[in-house]
Amino acid sequence: MRQPQDGTEKRNARRECKVRKERAVMNILRTLLLTSLLLAWLSACGGKTEPNRPTTEPLETEPSAAAGQDESKPDEDTEPAVIEGSEIEEETIEIKDSADGQPLLTACVTRPDVTGLVDGAAKRAIDRYYDACYREEKEWWVGGLADFARENKKSAADCGGTFLPFTVMESSEIVYDGSAFLAIRRDVEAYTGGAHGSHMVYCENFRKADGELVTMADVFRTEDYKSVILSQIADRSSQEDTEGEYSGRDFYQNWEEMLDRSFDESSFFIGPEALTIVYQEYDIAPYSAGTQTFLVSYSDISNELSERFLQEIYGGK
Repeated sequence: MRQPQDGTEKRNARRECKVRKERAVMNILRTLLLTSLLLAWLSACGGKTEPNRPTTEPLETEPSAAAGQDESKPDEDTEPAVIEGSEIEEETIEIKDSADGQPLLTACVTRPDVTGLVDGAAKRAIDRYYDACYREEKEWWVGGLADFARENKKSAADCGGTFLPFTVMESSEIVYDGSAFLAIRRDVEAYTGGAHGSHMVYCENFRKADGELVTMADVFRTEDYKSVILSQIADRSSQEDTEGEYSGRDFYQNWEEMLDRSFDESSFFIGPEALTIVYQEYDIAPYSAGTQTFLVSYSDISNELSERFLQEIYGGK
């Protein structure tokens, strides 16, 4: 009679482990979703008032490349040229499990340096914008994201698996420095469980005169700028088809439909001759295709651009 009982116990144990694994998967998916939503919100942060100065954490160990991020990805499409310059601040935060001292999460941020590119009130406004963004990000890392890492670590231990510490690596580049505008790109590489990490690109465009964030509504005179942009991308796609700009890209079959559904009006860079429209991983193409960008020339949409933007962009480059 004992043998069947042992078999039943083993089956029950396997079922329990399966349930725990399913819960672990759900935790990972929930983590990815919440992380993406929060970072998307942070990309539009930066209030009008002076925020409290963030508390600086002591520097700890440099994060290593997250294991599991070995899926190869081709070079992404041509991006705006990077303006050479130093970074204003690099900060590393390591959060450890109080139970065993093992790392749960490491986050490393390199902030943009706008010194010498803008001065006075404009520089202070941009600095306040990023002060607020990075303060909120830090609160998320040491709070919600660390809690999810702790849950995943426990789930892995319960099922005899291996926990890989979460990592967040954020870098920044000045991609356009014109007479009127400054465009800054922030890249966030995050590993929060699973087969590979995630990559998000955040876009900020500032007016040099006052340090204000420039929105797509500021660039266009029409409220329906989404239709203008999507029409330009679709027209060039149909004209160039197999030999033009979009040939060789590993898009979804319904990528033009996804252009509309995934359009994010904050994901663009101002450049000297064109806007660069950015689509994130999975928006219109598989993960392996990476971030997708499209150039929309000012000369092709000049009738749709606001008078103020035209005066500023062509007033000097």
